[in-house]
Amino acid sequence: MSTKFMYERLLKCQEANKLVAIYASREDEYFEAGYIEAVTASDVMFRSRRSDGYEEGHVVLPLELVYRIEIDTAHLKTAELLAKHLNQQISSGLFEKAPNKKHSLFEIAADYVYQSKEIIFIDIIGDETPVIGMIAENEYEGLEITLVDDEGRLDGTCWIKKENILALRFGGSVEQDLMNKLKK
Repeated sequence: MSTKFMYERLLKCQEANKLVAIYASREDEYFEAGYIEAVTASDVMFRSRRSDGYEEGHVVLPLELVYRIEIDTAHLKTAELLAKHLNQQISSGLFEKAPNKKHSLFEIAADYVYQSKEIIFIDIIGDETPVIGMIAENEYEGLEITLVDDEGRLDGTCWIKKENILALRFGGSVEQDLMNKLKK
């Protein structure tokens, strides 16, 4: 299936700096909102914005999963108004210059999280619960994750094939809270 249509629309939303609702799960009417930081032929990275106006880190999704996007809806406008009221500015992105269309945002994000030793949430095909931890190894076909439990304690090791990963989430308040607990 071609991703050209969504690629072009997401690029326009990025250029306009619009808050976008991104639908990647056909269950319920669930979407994630955010400001597009980068889009390539294979994936999209955005700075997530919660409906209460707070920013919530970065998310990377495969472009082939994005089946619907929206802008300028009442829900998104409310989130933007709340953000303005809370003085929640759009944070600066990870990139000084946007990656080339041929680059993999997934690989860039995984390498960034690996190098910075941040906690990451990884959504996996068929699992309702994300894998939570720090990337210990970033290999060609998979990731080795040092698991972290909900209390911020180390909890073993996990290996994940990259082809089974749906999304990477990092830099949000939950991840930062776990990092603070882990450091104690």
